[in-house]
Formats: sequence, C-alpha cells, structure tokens
Amino acid sequence: MTPGTSQSERGREATAPPGDESAPRWPARRLAVLAVVALVLTTAGVVVWQHSDNGTGPTPVQNVPSAVRSYRAFEPNSWWNTPLPAYTPLDPAGDQILDYLRSGKSSGLGCLTLAGAGSSPWGTPIYWGGPGDPSYDVHGIHSGRPPELGSLRIPTSAEPANNSDGTMIVYDRRKGYVAALTDAKYHPATDTWSASGGTVTYLRSNGLNVNTGRSDDPRNTGTHRGNNGATMAASWDQVHAGAIRHVLKVAVGPELADRFVFPMVGSDGKYKGTDPKVPPEGLRLRIKASVNLNTLHLSPEALIIARALQRYGFYIGDSAGATALKLENTAAEGRGQLWDVSTDALCGLPFKPQYWDVVAEGYDPSR
Repeated sequence: MTPGTSQSERGREATAPPGDESAPRWPARRLAVLAVVALVLTTAGVVVWQHSDNGTGPTPVQNVPSAVRSYRAFEPNSWWNTPLPAYTPLDPAGDQILDYLRSGKSSGLGCLTLAGAGSSPWGTPIYWGGPGDPSYDVHGIHSGRPPELGSLRIPTSAEPANNSDGTMIVYDRRKGYVAALTDAKYHPATDTWSASGGTVTYLRSNGLNVNTGRSDDPRNTGTHRGNNGATMAASWDQVHAGAIRHVLKVAVGPELADRFVFPMVGSDGKYKGTDPKVPPEGLRLRIKASVNLNTLHLSPEALIIARALQRYGFYIGDSAGATALKLENTAAEGRGQLWDVSTDALCGLPFKPQYWDVVAEGYDPSR
C-alpha cells in the first residue's frame, strides 16, 4: 500500500444566489468564468482564488478568513483539547510498542512521517460550508449514515484528496458540525456527491462518538469508529497561527490489534493475538515532556507540529501503509501547496523511549 494511505479511509460546482438556499442550482462546470481574479487581503487574512475554466479541472474559490480556518472545535476541556500533564500514567508495554512502531513490518522510516508534504497527495482537504453553498444528499453510505449527510453544504469546486482514500473534511459552523467523508466523489452528470463513509461531530460538544457512552451530544455518529473530522489532519492555518491546540490522529503502518480503547469505538486492525507490543486503536502517544524541541533544528512548521505532539500527543486512529500524520491538503483546496516541510521532518524523533511516552490505555486527562 502506498505510504500514507489508509485501509479504512479510502466535484460539484453548483451556484445559487448567496443566502438563497431554495433557488435552483446549476453545475458550475457548465458555466463560463469570464475573468481571472486573484485578490489577497493580507490584513484580513482573506485569500480569493478564481481561475477561468479551461476544461482541465475545478475552479476553486477560497474566501475564508484565516481566523475561521484556524478554529478549534469542541469544548475546551474535552478529551481532544486537554493537554497531557507532565507526569502521565504510562503503558507498561510502552517500550515494546515503540520498538514495534520503529522496526515492525511496514514501519518505514521508524518515525512519524507527514503525509501530504511536498508533492505527496496524501493530505486531507478541509472546506468551510455555509449558507451560500449548495446542499447535497450524500449517497453511498449503507450503514451508520448520519442524517446530516442528507443535506450537507459543500462549497463550489470542493475536491476530495486525489488518492485511493478520497478523504475530505467539511465544516459548517452555521449548522454547528464538522463532517468527515471517505471515498468522496462528485458526479457531474447528476450533480451529486457520494461517499463510502461519513461521520458528523458537533462543534460545541465534547466531540466523542455516542457509542463511547461519554458523549454529551447523541448526534455525534458515523462510520469512522470514533474519529472525527476536526482531528484527522494538521491544519495549515492553525500551524501558521502559531499552535495546534488539540490531539491529532495518526495512522500506523505495522499491523494493529483488532481491539480498541477509548475514545475509539472500533478498530480496523487485524491482529487477533495477545502480544502486548501490538497496539490497539485509540492508544495515545506523546513526545516526552523532557525533550527540548528547540535543540532538534526542526523547520518552523515541523516545530509547531512537534509542540502539539508534546503538549497533546497523537492517538492511533487508523491502519495505513506507513505511520503518518496527515497534513491539510491545500493543493486540493485550490490554494496550491502551502506547506514548507518535508515528509521526514519529524524523523529526528524516532520511536524510541528517549523521545516518546506511550500513555496508559484509556487515560482521560479531562477527568
């Protein structure tokens, strides 16, 4: 499997007058865009990209302030947003787990790689829907489909990741939720969207899936086994605002156990044995509090990501072809490749006990 791909995660231009959600909508790929406009309002953090449609692809229009794009979802004291204390209960098999992540089959470079850096297509695009965007009945999800996907507002020209996962994240702050889609696909002939998986999580909740038994919003449902769209990828705008203030999801290359721990409600791992080195989904790791990140000569973006991994850590949320943290796919969004970081930018922190802690299973720092 290609590095950065996920085993479990595998466009749509329509227009209507702003604010008129009942008006008919026509596929924008059939409309000629007469002008080419590039407007940058640096003081407001607004970037608009509009290109003439020459038939070669979408005509993305991004007009979302950076203050919106750097938004942090969920309650401040939720599991996702609560920093890990300096002294955290540790997994007794932590050293074995780290050795497995570093040297097991499909461990790759033995470190946490960044999927979506450089020319890699393995990042995940993040979009912001609102009243001016068309609504779609996302079909193709046969079990566990959240009802909100019956009327999901997807911005004109949004594109899923151009890889076998087809992932895409859509925030709708007006409706109050973030949606995550897998195998997302736009069908221009019928002006429809489909997906094989979808999850909706409400932004003012604690972000936990209802099947954990600890969610404070019963509408937090979907097919991603406890994952949510707000933590599936490192946001470029959060990094360039100076901080990622929540835990991040990571997919692991070596085979995972078929069991899971909080906050996950399922696992796509296939290992059915009892070897303690094989981690369950939901397990949380963090860069040790004692590591001085300033001495590692990390690039500016990598340093901000590393600080988040030290303060909040990452949790194992998926199986993959390599152990990777997904970056926001700004190229798919139409903004170009904005990341200035390499895939191996964090490999000065290999999975060794001198750099990483493996947190005790199910530990909840918010309690």
